[in-house]
Amino acid sequence: MLKSDSMKAAPVTLDEIYSPVEKELKQFSDLLKEELRSEDKLFGDIHEHLLRMSGKFLRPALTLLCSKIKNKNHAGSEVIRLAVSIELIHTATLVHDDVIDDSTFRRNQPSIYSKWGREISIVSGDYLYAKSFVLLAGLKNPWVNQAFAQCAQVICEGEMKQIEKRNDFSMSEKEYFKIIYQKTAALFQAACAGGTTFSGASREVVESLGNYGFNLGMAFQIVDDCLDILGSTESIGKTAGLDLYKNDVTLPMLYLFQSLGDAEKKAFLGTNGKREAYGMDRIRQMALDAKAIDRAMEKAREFTDSSLESLKTVNDSIVKESLSQLSYFNLDRGR
Repeated sequence: MLKSDSMKAAPVTLDEIYSPVEKELKQFSDLLKEELRSEDKLFGDIHEHLLRMSGKFLRPALTLLCSKIKNKNHAGSEVIRLAVSIELIHTATLVHDDVIDDSTFRRNQPSIYSKWGREISIVSGDYLYAKSFVLLAGLKNPWVNQAFAQCAQVICEGEMKQIEKRNDFSMSEKEYFKIIYQKTAALFQAACAGGTTFSGASREVVESLGNYGFNLGMAFQIVDDCLDILGSTESIGKTAGLDLYKNDVTLPMLYLFQSLGDAEKKAFLGTNGKREAYGMDRIRQMALDAKAIDRAMEKAREFTDSSLESLKTVNDSIVKESLSQLSYFNLDRGR
């Protein structure tokens, strides 16, 4: 677990945080299963496996919580459809990521890529994207359709930029933040803004909760970066050290590189771009000794503080409390 000095008492489980939308999450789960049902055996088998790989449903939960920010009893069928479409977009990115990363493990299950191979995985991810936008089109909400079309474009741009910038430890902190916004925080932001739109809240509140989602998403990715170094494959549900093996520049690794002297930097880059040549244990210890993980977690806390600041424009409610607690929960999660 990544302990935060600024942690407040938070619910032990996500179930407690999600309690205001417990009923809606059940409806979301039912619709997700319905949308993934297929008469085609191959699609059916793949989608059944995806359902077994279900994660925390964080993005759909954010959508549903934000849809109740003005009226705690409001969460109609349109919001449920929006939540499902967001989960499909997220799942599509994971399926494609596993192909790009040559990853065999996802959420403590074999990845689609490891079970069915590269070609089927690519088409499966494409199908999930298409399915998502069919659902979004059915909402007949031009603002939502445009927001999520732009979000999908931004996600693809972020993935491309991350690949382009592999092993580029001259990258600035600003460049790194732009990439994780594109890859991760943009969908958090859209999920929160989209849900709030259906709450009937003012445009100011929609923007504030979009900012909340942006900051939560940024903190979420930085915590993931740290878990990639500190966590085990079993604890984080995917291959530990994967960013290291892919040569992706994460925030703690960027800080580690900045801490090295010229000779150490040359040696670090002289492993033919393969950080694993150092060994995972050695990299972990180097990052700890350089306080690179501490520095990264401090940035995660700064984004967390900004997410909480964004909630100040919202009236106090059980939903607002859940959103607040979710920000703290993220800092201390183990996967």
